[in-house]
Amino acid sequence: MTTPIPQMDTAELRDIAVRGGIEGAREMDREELVDALQARPGEGAWQEDPKPADVNPNDVRYQSPDRR
Repeated sequence: MTTPIPQMDTAELRDIAVRGGIEGAREMDREELVDALQARPGEGAWQEDPKPADVNPNDVRYQSPDRR
């Protein structure tokens, strides 16, 4: 069983944050590391959707640069 994030050692939290790509993880204190790791619960949450939520993908059409 894995240890919950708030109960982990500071060095272990820092290592997880650095491997996870959290910027500035090496300079964060323990509370900042816990907050940053809990704010990013899973890989899918790390990505931003490139289009607005109310846009139908079928309505968006690619236009090549020479057609502008």
